[in-house]
Order: sequence, then structure tokens, then C-alpha cells
Amino acid sequence: MFDRGYLLKFLHNKVYLGLAVHKDEVHPGEHKAIIDQKLWDEVHEVIANNRVARAAVARTAQPALLRGLIFTETGAAMTPHHTKRKGKRYCYYTSMDVIRKRPAAELRGPQRLPGAMVEDAVIGEIRRMLRTPEVAARTARAVRKDRPDLDETIVVAALAQFDDLWKALIPAEQARIVQLLVARITVSEAGLAIDLRHDGLGAIAALMAPPKKEVA
Repeated sequence: MFDRGYLLKFLHNKVYLGLAVHKDEVHPGEHKAIIDQKLWDEVHEVIANNRVARAAVARTAQPALLRGLIFTETGAAMTPHHTKRKGKRYCYYTSMDVIRKRPAAELRGPQRLPGAMVEDAVIGEIRRMLRTPEVAARTARAVRKDRPDLDETIVVAALAQFDDLWKALIPAEQARIVQLLVARITVSEAGLAIDLRHDGLGAIAALMAPPKKEVA
């Protein structure tokens, strides 16, 4: 059955343009295109316009991307808070230790972070981790429990499509993806430490991988 994830994957697959994609690099393929560039551009204009419209509807209930996932190195949760300046809405993640007025001498690491900055850093790190051989191998093992037909090469190619999937989602859908992929984020002076969910990695890879072939 086709769902939204599969449809978005197909609509972003440049193989249909007669191209070959390998490790984010696009090359001319050895096969003929089955759609032309004009149709591709028209479809992606519709996708972009739909995303803007859906985002406008969802904006009033837009969730904080890292809610319930981000903690200081002492284990205190960092909760999202919003402020408005000059008509613009800004999100910050603030440690519960600060909110509860824990003595400054007992605090360790950053206690308040700009939401956009830390969210961009987390997504950037997720993108990097999904490209590492270790994560790809771990994901392949997780996927094969339900999809033994998928080998590591197919899983790596599927994970490479994460950026296209991410760009096509509205904020609420992006938040659900992060909840699926991330178990915990720890903030320290050294930076961010992200623990990924193995089962979530498998689910995302299976979503973006080719559909399972039915046996006649």
C-alpha cells in the first residue's frame, strides 16, 4: 500500500529523470528518463507550495522539535520556552535546574540554548551519523528483522534519501521523525551527544527503501 512516506520518496527519486545518485552526488545515468525536467519542476513546485500551506495551518500548534529528548549533563531536562520580539516568535531550551533556581555552583554546562541553533545542530548531526558505516551496518541489522530482502547496500542508499524526506515534511511531522530516531540528547561544554534509537533507524530505512516484492 502507498502511504505519504512512500509517495514523497518516489516524487524525489531522480532515477526517473535518467540520473544516478551515489552518496549525494548526481551523475548522468545509463538509462533513459521516464519523465522530463519540466514535469519534475512542476511537481516540485506543487510540493513546495503545499508544504508552505500545510506549515501555515500547523504553525499555531507547532511542537518543539526536541521536547522530552534534551538534557543537561547532570540529567536535568531542558524544556522549551517561547518569547516574542518585534513580532517574531523565538524558542529557547532552558534547564529545569535554572527554572527551579538550583544554586549556580551546582550547575554544569550550558543551561539555556537558542532553539533554532540547537535543533539545527541536532539535525545536522543526525544527517552525519546516518552516513557513517557503523550506523548503516547497525540499521541494516535492525531492518533485516522484518525485511530480510534488504542488504546493507540498499539500506545505505535509503538512508541517503533522508534529506529529501526531511525537506518535504512540515514541523509537526519532522518532530515525529526526531522522536522516532532519537532516544536522548545530552548537552555539555563539549557539545551535543546524541543517542539514536536502533528500532527507529530500522523503521526510517524501511520506509525509504524499495517496497518488498510480493511472491507470486
